[in-house]
Amino acid sequence: MPFLRSFASILALLAVFSMTAQADTLRLGAKSIKNLFPGHYEARVQGYKVLFSAHRGGKLVGQAFGREDRGKWFVKGSRLCVAWRKWTKGKVKCGSVSKQGRWYVASDAKGQLLSF
Repeated sequence: MPFLRSFASILALLAVFSMTAQADTLRLGAKSIKNLFPGHYEARVQGYKVLFSAHRGGKLVGQAFGREDRGKWFVKGSRLCVAWRKWTKGKVKCGSVSKQGRWYVASDAKGQLLSF
């Protein structure tokens, strides 16, 4: 009997942690993504710090390692898509956006693309 009570307690704790993690994560729809811009953000891309400004109309300006790049952003379905002239060589990267604590996180099927 003590084993069953301990097991039940562990399951209850796991359920609470799971609900807390879900409550801290909110997936954004197309309208919410568009409402993020215009804005200035600090981002993390593969562990590197990037500063960028996103403007209405799809214009991006970014700075990292003392270099600047320009690009575009747009929303496709409910995913944020970004393409940089140099950094992505014009290739479009798209991901769903979720709010995780104080950060927005864009992820695709392969994993996290960007946190900002």
